[in-house]
Amino acid sequence: MSSFFSRNLKRVYPIIASGTGVFVKDTHGNIYLDGSSGAITANLGHGLNEINGAIEKQLSQIAFAHTSQFVSKPALDLAEKLITLAPTNFQNGGRAYFVSGGSEAIETAMKLARSYFVEQSKLTKSLFISRWNSYHGSTFGAMSVTGHPARRKPYISMLKEQPHINAAYAYRCLCNNQTSNSCQSEECTLARANELEQMILKQGPENVIAFIGEPIVGAALGAAVPGKNYWQRIREICNKYDVLLIADEVMTGLGRCGANFALDLWQVQADIIAVGKGLSSGYMPLGAVLASKKIVTIFEEGTGVFEHGFTYSGQPLACAAGLAAVNYTLKNNLIQQVAKREQEFFANLYELANKHEIIGDVRGRGFLAGLEFVKNKSTKEPFPIETKLNQLIAKQAFAFGLITYPGSAFIDGGLGDHIMIAPPFTISDSEIEELFKRLDKTLTQICNTFNVKTPASISH
Repeated sequence: MSSFFSRNLKRVYPIIASGTGVFVKDTHGNIYLDGSSGAITANLGHGLNEINGAIEKQLSQIAFAHTSQFVSKPALDLAEKLITLAPTNFQNGGRAYFVSGGSEAIETAMKLARSYFVEQSKLTKSLFISRWNSYHGSTFGAMSVTGHPARRKPYISMLKEQPHINAAYAYRCLCNNQTSNSCQSEECTLARANELEQMILKQGPENVIAFIGEPIVGAALGAAVPGKNYWQRIREICNKYDVLLIADEVMTGLGRCGANFALDLWQVQADIIAVGKGLSSGYMPLGAVLASKKIVTIFEEGTGVFEHGFTYSGQPLACAAGLAAVNYTLKNNLIQQVAKREQEFFANLYELANKHEIIGDVRGRGFLAGLEFVKNKSTKEPFPIETKLNQLIAKQAFAFGLITYPGSAFIDGGLGDHIMIAPPFTISDSEIEELFKRLDKTLTQICNTFNVKTPASISH
């Protein structure tokens, strides 16, 4: 690995060899249960013949065509499929723009939103409002709207600063409600949503392009779910001030939360949707931006030109993989299955939370779950930064053959530890049981390391 620029040059990574279903194997023969679908990407697991076959078939025809010259049948068919899955305001006129991943999708969504207003000669609109405790990608545009201080810190002087508001984070609600595990106050939910209106007025509605948010916050906040009226209020505010709503569904879209798109859970329609990760289930690099009929119509009635593009936009191989992945998902009713299995899935997590004192909060929807860890469950005191608890847990789980997705620094830019559990939709009941056995074993080992007692061992 001496010539490979890895994410951490002081860490030795195992070399992946193969994968089948929910399991992957390294070159030393170690087998891991993929409890996080990689980076919450391999939604359909590994080694599916249906997707591999679609890629091979397309490869035998043509691998590359540039969208300034051609479109491909897989891209046309995938676009049609995605628009039919999107909310009603995308039907009969919405379009899909294909890219190579989530960061490119966010960049494209931002440029599309700006271009939408340029087409209308509303040239002062140049700002995007997003939230703290969010992650939207690693490119400069996406990083400028990201609200994770640690990820932004090395590049902050190079970013165009965009306004941020507070996230809807019920476990550590700004009302400082420490008496319950997670604040359920509708007043607090609306207060967080109303921060958008306050920020729009502060910046001037004539200057604001869009509000961009993850319906359920992913890596930056460990599957934090807002209150029931949060997104409805956000939509109302956007409508009032001629501000677009961009839904970052890169992690949550296409079934991960038990719905086509996570915003569907609140019956709210975005103007632009960014998707990635599970779109091709990781079989090829692929992302997309879905533009509603409202957006497309402005271009059709104007110049017709969206001044933007990537070399690999609409790449036929990637679109063939994406089409096969979406077709497999629909054919096997996997989105409905995720919704149906959600309750049992979270019951296992709540059982672990009752057993292990370091689990402060369990949150999420569908097959997207976050576990936040605390030093003191009563006060919600986090572990010290230097402990790097999320990394210790992920490392221990890895040693026990379980892949998780760790996160940190979401409380104040330094403190805070969580992991995400997000297995492939195709996981069997017995494999789920094995997943939680390995996670239980991991947390028991960690609790023993820090001498944290389980409730059953505490004397009263």
